Amino acid sequence: MVQTSRRVRSDGAIGRKTHNHRLLVVVDESSSSKRAVEYAARVLASRRGFQVCLAYFLSQLPPTLLEFGGAENPDTERQLDTQLKTEQRQWIAAARKEAQPALNWACTKLRRAGLPAGSLSAKFSDPFREQNSASEEILELARINKCRTIVVGRRSLPWLRRFTAGKDLSEKLVQQGRGLTLWVVE
Repeated sequence: MVQTSRRVRSDGAIGRKTHNHRLLVVVDESSSSKRAVEYAARVLASRRGFQVCLAYFLSQLPPTLLEFGGAENPDTERQLDTQLKTEQRQWIAAARKEAQPALNWACTKLRRAGLPAGSLSAKFSDPFREQNSASEEILELARINKCRTIVVGRRSLPWLRRFTAGKDLSEKLVQQGRGLTLWVVE
């Protein structure tokens, strides 16, 4: 149910104000992620006042793109630094392009459920951030985007598991996500 509150306008009339509820839905190519999106679509179908942030988590940059050995010549150093930054941007652009099919599928599913296009946004993790785990990265992205609810599939992609110390991602989120609502979809 969408909560509403009465509000007095400056002209003295009473109006209704719809609160925006923000959800972070973790999206990847896994079947559990698809079930989580489908569940969110069913729950939010044709309801107003919801903002959905579709979160796609990019893997960390390869070590070869983190830094270079440096150079004694300042001009060479600047050139190498510029080249490294260009390669980093290219890697991130390619990773985001690779994520598009999963994000497009999720957007289409939520739009067909009746959510307005303006209520959907795609967010990417920061491949430069050195978080201890995927769960911390998800919680940080939720906080940054002011999402009070996180929707995640029970099983995640294998590469996410290595960032959760072998534990299921949802278990880690339950342990660390105090003050947030977590929807874990089987």
